[in-house]
Amino acid sequence: MKLALACLMLATATASATPAEPAKKPACASTGAPVVEIKLVQLGSEPAGHVTKIFKGDGWRVQDIDKAGKVSDDKQGCADSADVKDLRAKLDKAKWKITTARNHCMAMATTSTEYRVKGKLVWTERMCSGQTLDTDSAAAIDAVKAIVAKLTP
Repeated sequence: MKLALACLMLATATASATPAEPAKKPACASTGAPVVEIKLVQLGSEPAGHVTKIFKGDGWRVQDIDKAGKVSDDKQGCADSADVKDLRAKLDKAKWKITTARNHCMAMATTSTEYRVKGKLVWTERMCSGQTLDTDSAAAIDAVKAIVAKLTP
């Protein structure tokens, strides 16, 4: 009888125990000051543009801004934390030294892409600008582009 009672108690304890849940990754943060902000601007349409922000907490936010400055589309999500860590390291190494060539094409760009790091405009990419960045800064811009290419809502 005692053995049957012990077996019943063991079976009940085993059945009611639930396996430990795997640790959940904390949600990423898409708020606060962005680590980097990328804005695609159409000439003459300011303040309109397509703005992408990547945050310290691995979150990202993409917004379309109309001519009145109102957000017309807003998407957000989480970037790969290893990619953001790598990006932050490259941004810390960037010197943002810009060299302008003596000669360059004279075509007029209708769009430009502005890159802001910690709120400061550090690079504006335009067709035929004749400007190039130092190696570390160019690597940081490439890291930004790589993360932006992977973003999915």
